[in-house]
Amino acid sequence: MEFFAFLGPDRESQIRFMLKAASVGDLNLFKRLANDLNEEGDLAKTVASSKCSDGRTALHFAALGGRTHILKYLIDELKLDIDVKDDEGSTPLHCAIQEKHFPTVIYLLEMGANVNAMNEEGVTPLHCAALEGSKKLLELLISKGAVVDSNPDYGTPLQRAAAEGKKVSIKVLLNNHANPNIVSSHTFCPLVLSIINGSIECVKLLLKAGADPNSNSKEGTPLDVAVSKEDIPVIKCLLSAGADPNVTNEGGLTAIEVAAILDNRDAVMTLFPFASPVASFPDWTVDGIMAHIHSKEAEKVREQKLQESFLQLKSKGKEAVKKGDFHGAINYYTKAITCKPGDATMYSNRSFCFAHLNEGHKALVDAMRCAMLRPDWPKAFYRVGMAFMLLKDFDNAADAFLNGWKLDPKNKDLESALREAVQAQLRTN
Repeated sequence: MEFFAFLGPDRESQIRFMLKAASVGDLNLFKRLANDLNEEGDLAKTVASSKCSDGRTALHFAALGGRTHILKYLIDELKLDIDVKDDEGSTPLHCAIQEKHFPTVIYLLEMGANVNAMNEEGVTPLHCAALEGSKKLLELLISKGAVVDSNPDYGTPLQRAAAEGKKVSIKVLLNNHANPNIVSSHTFCPLVLSIINGSIECVKLLLKAGADPNSNSKEGTPLDVAVSKEDIPVIKCLLSAGADPNVTNEGGLTAIEVAAILDNRDAVMTLFPFASPVASFPDWTVDGIMAHIHSKEAEKVREQKLQESFLQLKSKGKEAVKKGDFHGAINYYTKAITCKPGDATMYSNRSFCFAHLNEGHKALVDAMRCAMLRPDWPKAFYRVGMAFMLLKDFDNAADAFLNGWKLDPKNKDLESALREAVQAQLRTN
């Protein structure tokens, strides 16, 4: 990564070296370079405005290097903003925690750094500490008022720790009342994340803290995920904690059926004592299940179940949209896509929901998938155009609307949208 922008051969070189001086902790050199740059007579303003290509200031570089004495000069003497953000929204506190500079973190907190500052991705200092697996950083931040379940929409610190298998972080967060059953619209619950990561120790910690072994997400129940990963120890752990093997997934299949489809005899044997017989299986034994699962009769039943589930999810998604519950609708449409990955309508519907939540990039991804699946469908190009409009990319929006209008010249929605996109182009240009 190139950290420094060269906007001019002399001044920008000085900025580059000044920031480097902050990073390595050479205060005398830093002061000399800062004074050389100070042409307007306002040293604090000069230092504050001197940034690298990603918006990081001297405070960020001093924090990354753990140079507390540089920070003291910048904050105590120059009175610079302790919570200044770079282009990604990270503060010096984020930076110090990422590099585990404990004394620097203590100083920043003592000087009033915002312990709950969020960057553009919704990451707080506590998220950073959780990812580093640092017990003392986590405890320090929580003692200073860090919100334990911060940013549930994009993942709490516990969810981030579970996804990375950070046992120490999980233990500290749970001891400080982190919610083990937190539900997010953009990620899975902590238990499922730990199973995906493959950490049985983290799974046990979460179950002991009250994580629901029967929670349901777009990936199914924790047991569904464990069976899909063919993780026998985790399957046994979940069954011991009360996981119900008779719950069906979005395709209408129980865990033991999924295990059989995967030809995982060990998993079938593990689940068998807990599973209720499935009516369509003529011989409910381990051998009978393994023999029947790939038969034409079983495949026909699975296709029928899949179609029924798809139609139910599609209907539930439509009802959620009517109620204005776009997060819920996205969940239903995502599950419907799992049943029928090639259904363009579901991508169109989910793109519509993302657009209503002002998530332009996700709306565009689904709209593009829709257009790829059905290049002859005018509505697909309408969705693409609307996503580009949300992203203020009016040129591509106009192209998309035009392509859709060519397929259906009588479509008033496309005609109106094309006109609006062209007007936006003219205003922008």
